[in-house]
Order: sequence, then C-alpha cells, then structure tokens
Amino acid sequence: MQNLPIYLYNYKLDVTLDLDPTTKGVNQVMYQRDLKVQKGIKNKIRVQFKNSDQKSVRVYSTQTFVFSMFDAVNQRMILNKELEVLDEGTTSTRGLAQLTLSESDTLDLDRSSYQYTVKLIDSDGTFLPTYSNTYYGMAGVLHLSNEIYPVLKDSTEISTFNITYNDEIQKYEHKSGNIYANPEFNGNNALHTMALYLTNYRGTVYVQGTLDNTPDSSGNYSTIATREYDNETGVKFINFNGVYTYIRIIHVPASAPGESNNDNPDYYGSFDKALYRS
Repeated sequence: MQNLPIYLYNYKLDVTLDLDPTTKGVNQVMYQRDLKVQKGIKNKIRVQFKNSDQKSVRVYSTQTFVFSMFDAVNQRMILNKELEVLDEGTTSTRGLAQLTLSESDTLDLDRSSYQYTVKLIDSDGTFLPTYSNTYYGMAGVLHLSNEIYPVLKDSTEISTFNITYNDEIQKYEHKSGNIYANPEFNGNNALHTMALYLTNYRGTVYVQGTLDNTPDSSGNYSTIATREYDNETGVKFINFNGVYTYIRIIHVPASAPGESNNDNPDYYGSFDKALYRS
C-alpha cells in the first residue's frame, strides 16, 4: 500500500521594515524567495516584518500595509490589497500580517511572472517603502501558477461540410469529417456536448457515432440524435452520452416549396458552425 504525505503549512513571506531604532547591526540577506500563488483559489500568505538585523519588528493594527501586484513588462497595475495585521504583541505573532488573495483576484489573470511590492501608508497619507531584501530592493517576484485545476482546451470547431447527393432520399447531405471523440478519456456515461450555430436554418441535423478506428467516407456510423429546425436562429444544444471513437454531423437542408431539390440556401438559411466537446 502506498503512503502519500501531504503538507499543510502557512506560507510565509519575509519583508524588511527598517524602522526599528534599536537595530544594532545588519544581517544581510542575499535575495528574497520568489512568491508562488495558485490561480483560481484562495491564497493566504503570512507576511513577516523584520528589520535589517533579521529580528521581528512590531506592527500595529493602526498601521495600513498595502500589497501591490503589477505587470512590469506592460507597466500595468493588477491589484492592490490591504494586509490584515496579526501582531498581538506576543512572541509568536510579533511582526506578522496576512495577505489574502481571493479566487476572483487571480481568476482572469494569465499564468505568468509578476512583480509585487508592500508599502506602508504614513500618517500624512503618503507611502513608505518596505524592502524585499537588505540591499534595498523593493520589488519581489510572484509566479502565478495553475496547478490545482486542469486547463480547459478549446472546443472542436466544425465549419466545413462536404456536400453529397443521397440517391435514397433524393436530397443533398452536408457531412462533416470524422471528429475524434477521445474514447480513451471517457467512461460508459461520458457526456458529449454539441452547440449548433444557426441562421434562419431549415432542415434536419443528425449526430452520428462509430466505434471504427479508421472510418471511411461511408463509415459504419449509427445515428445518436436527430433534430429538426424550421427557420431557427441562434445556438442550439445537443447532449448525449456514450463511448465513441469518432462522431460526425450530417445536416440535410429542407426543400423550398415547389422545388424538387434542397439546394437553395436562400430558403434553408445557414448552418454556420458547430462546437463539440467530449
């Protein structure tokens, strides 16, 4: 049996606040560890304020510290968040504050590297700097990652159809190619979703599936779902379950009154495209 260790601990960020007049010397720190934040979830980061001698320095609830995150390449401010002061005057909480980044703070941001600073609001409303190291560097590096949730891939877009004439029904059929249905990722109850984009469309749409590994143009397909539309405009959805190697779409436009074939787009409108996810 395998054992999986999981670590649960407070993420701590050291910040130099050189306002302590009792500092006797300098214990130099070469660099600040990069900050790693996960996208789309709540991130709580403990901020430890120290002086240049690496001693914890008191901070007070009457003080306001602001965390700023920005895109240094495009010179774009991303967010400003006030820190929650946790210092209660005890040894264990001395110099502690907490930064909380909510899900919405990072949800729409790109996975990338950003810079951040922590500032203290002075009594006159101006900002005083804090430092990321003892060499008076003020900006730290924040890496925004997405390791908690899978990254969604784009849906498969179907916008090209091959038009053939079906002698049995004596109508033109518009067939998509073979669309891979990712059977290796699907169970027996796998959900497939299809969105049909229509403009004044009249006709019948067939969704078909096959278990063949290399289906040809005729294909050993069976019909999974059938939908009929009469002058429909908008996005129409089709959901179905099952494991298939490939699926395809066939739409058969309706014939205009008094016409023998169904090859009049002025009447049957437009089947613009379909989006498919498995």
